[in-house]
Amino acid sequence: MERVLSKSKIIVELEEKINKGNREALHEFWDKIKDEGAPIIENIEGDSENALVTFVFKADEEVENIVLIPPVGMMNFLENKMERLLKTNLWYASYKVKNNQRFRYSFSLNDSLDADSNERWDKLIHDEFNKNKLVFRGQNGEKDEIVSYVVMPKAEEHFWVKERSDTLKGRLHEYEFQSENFKEGRRVRIYTPHDYKKDDKPYKFLTLTDGDEYINVLSAVQVLDNLISDEKMPPIVVIFIDSTETRGEELRCNDIFGDIVVKELIPWVREKYNISNKVDDAIIGGLSLGGLTATYLGLKHSEVFGNVLSQSGSYWYKPESYEGSDLDCWLSTEFKSVDKLPLKFYLNVGVLEHKEGMIGTNIKLKDVLVSKGYTVNFEYFNSGHDYLSWGETLANGLISLIG
Repeated sequence: MERVLSKSKIIVELEEKINKGNREALHEFWDKIKDEGAPIIENIEGDSENALVTFVFKADEEVENIVLIPPVGMMNFLENKMERLLKTNLWYASYKVKNNQRFRYSFSLNDSLDADSNERWDKLIHDEFNKNKLVFRGQNGEKDEIVSYVVMPKAEEHFWVKERSDTLKGRLHEYEFQSENFKEGRRVRIYTPHDYKKDDKPYKFLTLTDGDEYINVLSAVQVLDNLISDEKMPPIVVIFIDSTETRGEELRCNDIFGDIVVKELIPWVREKYNISNKVDDAIIGGLSLGGLTATYLGLKHSEVFGNVLSQSGSYWYKPESYEGSDLDCWLSTEFKSVDKLPLKFYLNVGVLEHKEGMIGTNIKLKDVLVSKGYTVNFEYFNSGHDYLSWGETLANGLISLIG
């Protein structure tokens, strides 16, 4: 994603009309944007791999500046300042973007342009004209967070996340799980496949952190129903563990959290549901810090989990005691220092993620695992650290590990 000086043809035509005194041109432009949606996507002559994407913002009052917060280079505030068209309420910025990508973005109004300021992150606003939105439900009375996103014209169509009317549906069962090590009861939901039987052969099972996001943002239940219906994997039981405000502490290779999952939660689930005792039948998975945690639990508890499913794992993490380089992958050094464990891996990372902190550390972990003789399926997806592909690639990971 590259900021360019080239102007959208639509913006150029609008500017010409305004300069010629057409007073209705701007009003007609906004009516068209409201009807067709934003941003504006146009072909680049002689370039089939990229398109020109122009983001537009309607300022209802006088503003000092507007900054686009893109998926790549989001800290380059000066570079991402939007331009004002003449003295109108239209602000715009154009970028050259790969035709096969998905990405999220936001706007920052009256930005301080100070890289050290954190205030902007609580004040970002979505694109009112973009019809593509992710909605994150507010907790404890907080407002919902709305995020705008773009699906480029040649982006691969998502298949597994879509609900089908003819697919046999599994069920979600909700519980409040208690542990002395949790500040309060933790919501846990258990997915059972269609025609689940308590006295049948024990089911393979998957454990996921960030359970609410997997269910309500990533359409994980639809993914499971579709995979099972299409016989891409056997019927499985899935344990969705909600995250709370303690997520940042729990999911940073936290042994207390790991013990809760392994020594308390899974035995508690096993009393209620018919899940296997075999390590080859157990998957630990997660996204971002959850992917880091999944891999760490695989390292520490291979007697429970034989499969690790990591989506954009945050392998930049290092404990305070680590003395290596900032670009190191600490967890890969941990795997390097122990004998090969009975584990199989699915790892993925987005092409729009941070080059060193995310892509680089994922590659380092993958290389160490392969060098130790582990089976690793490593995959790139055409998006970023943004929830736009983790639902679909959850299916890829499950097919890879138990399909």
